[in-house]
Amino acid sequence: MTYKAVAFDLDGTIAETFPVIFDAFRKIVYRYTPQEIDDQAILATFGANEIGMLKKLIPGVKDDILDDFYRQYRASHAQLTQPFSGIKDLIATLKSHGVMVPMVTGKGDVSCRISLETLGMVDQFEPILIGSPKGSNKAANFKKILAQYQLTADQLAYIADTAGDVQACREAGIACYSAAWSRYANVDKLREVNDQVFMTVADLTAALASQI
Repeated sequence: MTYKAVAFDLDGTIAETFPVIFDAFRKIVYRYTPQEIDDQAILATFGANEIGMLKKLIPGVKDDILDDFYRQYRASHAQLTQPFSGIKDLIATLKSHGVMVPMVTGKGDVSCRISLETLGMVDQFEPILIGSPKGSNKAANFKKILAQYQLTADQLAYIADTAGDVQACREAGIACYSAAWSRYANVDKLREVNDQVFMTVADLTAALASQI
């Protein structure tokens, strides 16, 4: 079996973006409420895109808060301009073997673009499928890729960092490689639900060598 496409998550997989996310949401919530929230409160809203998250954190908030949020997100992202070590090499290796490299993320379109621009990776992924304000839509997006590119489920794999990602992959019938190199990764939880858990990008690159 050879993969024709290997898709990537963004947050915690491509780069250590969680501090950026926490900083941006914390400052926006304080600006609009004012209320001080911790990282766990923000993490509890993950799955939805930014407007979905903001509506959980600030009930009744209007959609026009997004412009303010994106300005803050870009400012917060100035502290992070590089992906995890080895990520660009892994993507280059996949492409050199003719493997398509999509991105499937829970982020919204604008924040995804800001992250990729800041990381210098704006041209690395095709297609890019984004999140929904209603919650996780990754399984549906995997199915879109399979249909659009006429792939069988065993020809697509996903690299991501949460147990929820593993479940989404199972719903779509595709392989999931769990990225545990973020300091925010819950390694024990990942190992409970997946036997393909990797602590370094280099280890994952080696594991994929025989599948491409």
